[in-house]
Amino acid sequence: MKRKPEATKIRLPRKDATYEELADFFDRHESVDLLKAGITEVDPDRSDLDQMLLRYWKEPNTKQLNIRIPATAKRMIERLARRKTVEVSTLVRMGIMDRMRREAMGR
Repeated sequence: MKRKPEATKIRLPRKDATYEELADFFDRHESVDLLKAGITEVDPDRSDLDQMLLRYWKEPNTKQLNIRIPATAKRMIERLARRKTVEVSTLVRMGIMDRMRREAMGR
């Protein structure tokens, strides 16, 4: 008889983990695996997203978010920004807003 392979237990970062440790954890684990293990869950309630999206349009851009992306992706974003004659940060912000709007609408 064949035995089922045992699921590997996912070790969570400690509660006082640094940002780098948390980033490493999420870089190494797929969200689907975290869902299957019961570590994360899908929240079907989108009402708060709608409210946040409406609030976003009235707020100035005062917070900064740093992300790591492959060098090729960065070059592609820079090229697309030049093509659209906008700043790189503006293009990325537009893309994020588009994605947030689609998420809030449930698409």
